[in-house]
Amino acid sequence: MTQTIIAITAAYLLGCFTTGYYLVRLSTGQDIRATASGNLGSRNVGRLLGTKGFILTFLGDAGKGLLAVWLARYLSPAPWLPCAALLAAVAGHIWPIQLGLRGGKGFATFAGGMILLKPLVLLAGLGLCVVAYPFLRGTTRTGLVALACSPLFVVAGQLRRGAPIMSPATALYCLLVVVVLYAHRTNIRKEFFNRGGCLR
Repeated sequence: MTQTIIAITAAYLLGCFTTGYYLVRLSTGQDIRATASGNLGSRNVGRLLGTKGFILTFLGDAGKGLLAVWLARYLSPAPWLPCAALLAAVAGHIWPIQLGLRGGKGFATFAGGMILLKPLVLLAGLGLCVVAYPFLRGTTRTGLVALACSPLFVVAGQLRRGAPIMSPATALYCLLVVVVLYAHRTNIRKEFFNRGGCLR
């Protein structure tokens, strides 16, 4: 129980370290949330700091997701804990307590954690992006579709191994996807729906 509390608390605090916010603060003194799109992600940081800012922000945000999963596995053998830790890290990125719960959208943190958590699902999602991009014609749109489909890849893996479809780890993963999609709700409305509320 102690290891579980430590892993989840540490993961949330890792998530709260929003790389883009501190990088821009140190470089320019500005609040990235008041610049361009207002997002803390690598693309918005890149608009202000260039390619180097984009890369550093993406690596920093992805790295904390990866570290959260690694720490959970190191502390406990519970199969559901790494996914819970990644959920906590993503929540920390989206709702950082030191920034008044105004953070980023969590995609890079999610992707970084997936490198250790479910690498085959991550690869399947990237493959889907490659196939779907010519039809969807947009990186954000394609990424959101791949993210929304990723629970299907998890369930397919469970069926292939003969494991229960809805284990605690799978349920947590589905919740993780819902949280990231919720953080992207503005993008979803913009990319998939017109002003009349109809699919484009």
